[in-house]
Amino acid sequence: MKGAGESQAFRPPAFAYHGAASGMRVAELYCEAVGLESLATRHGTPLYVYSAAMIRARVNAFAHSFRSVPHTLCYSVKANSTLAILRLLADEGTGFDVVSGGELQRVLRVNRKAASKVVFSGVGKTASEMEIALRAGILLFNIESASELNLLSAIATRLKKQAAVAMRVNPDVSAKTHPYISTGLHQHKFGVPIPEAQMLYPQAAKQRYLNVAGVSVHIGSQITDVASFQEALERVADLTRALRKQGHDIRYIDAGGGLGISYEGAQKSFEKQITAYARAVVTPLRGLKLHLLLEPGRSIVGPAGVLLTRVLYRKTNNGKRFLIVDAAMNDLLRPSLYSAYHEIVPVTCKSRAMEITDVVGPICETGDFFARDRKLPQVNEGDLLAILDVGAYGSVLGSNYNTRGRAAEVLVDGAKAKVIRRRESLQDQLRTEA
Repeated sequence: MKGAGESQAFRPPAFAYHGAASGMRVAELYCEAVGLESLATRHGTPLYVYSAAMIRARVNAFAHSFRSVPHTLCYSVKANSTLAILRLLADEGTGFDVVSGGELQRVLRVNRKAASKVVFSGVGKTASEMEIALRAGILLFNIESASELNLLSAIATRLKKQAAVAMRVNPDVSAKTHPYISTGLHQHKFGVPIPEAQMLYPQAAKQRYLNVAGVSVHIGSQITDVASFQEALERVADLTRALRKQGHDIRYIDAGGGLGISYEGAQKSFEKQITAYARAVVTPLRGLKLHLLLEPGRSIVGPAGVLLTRVLYRKTNNGKRFLIVDAAMNDLLRPSLYSAYHEIVPVTCKSRAMEITDVVGPICETGDFFARDRKLPQVNEGDLLAILDVGAYGSVLGSNYNTRGRAAEVLVDGAKAKVIRRRESLQDQLRTEA
């Protein structure tokens, strides 16, 4: 971080420090043209703040990098399902990847016509969820078991509606990521082994209301080694050629998502990263003349969000320092769930002095922390901190643990800031209870 008062391209094009009035050694963190201190004062904390400009920029980077092949960007709704975020993405022309009937209905709430660019993934689709998707007219079902295939056929037959299907294959490729978010090995619950998939395609082709249309793969999340993507797509390409020789009209390859982001330090050039990713995905598919489906989530919205939290107390236990803040693991679960790293910075830079401290929440769990033994600028009680890169798997993983209300969310677009989710009250929580 540069010295106070210096302008800095911190998380372009979204988050930067702006110097205060001339002569003052203070700099404030902004989201686009809006100061985060003013947002926290107006809306309270904990507070999620998102940058519309960064989301648009990342969608455009995908479109540019994959411009050489027919493709549809199907944003992974599970990364962040707030309606205003989905509406922003729909306005940018994206499709959607959903893994539940609830996510599908969120997409339909934003734009019913978006159903034609929806792919439905997930190992546990229920009959009612399949019916909603069939009636909506989604683009593709990613099938993950023989039993699911049979159920979808039965429901499609009852409704007399065609269902386009792809088998989600498990290529037994390591994603080299956290074991909780790795999905492409045989010991994982996702997909079917390629030999089993080769038997399921003829079964699907015999069903009157099933339309064999593609092959799907997704090997995990937060993947930074693009060689893993290429290895998986090479196996998918071989399967596609074999299926076409058998007479199946494979028109789509769903390459899944999983592209990682940098959580530590300055963001690497996303344009270079997405170019390398596109090369890894497209190279194995050359000559196949098909439509590519992509399911990015984290890589689009992750760096576009910060969580603002206020320091409640400074505390020392036998020399161990703690900053106790008003955000908690119910607001941002990733550090507790994955021991995930998120950079934390002061919203207003007032001091050059540094200290080693834990940043922890008020929940009655030792696991309620955001950082341990982290070197941070010294801050005082009442000061604001910003937890960075929380646009994905942040608010969407929120809970009411300790009867805490979910945080409010704000979307910044240039100089405008709009509340897109109001802060949850105790009355909101109790409304469904008898």
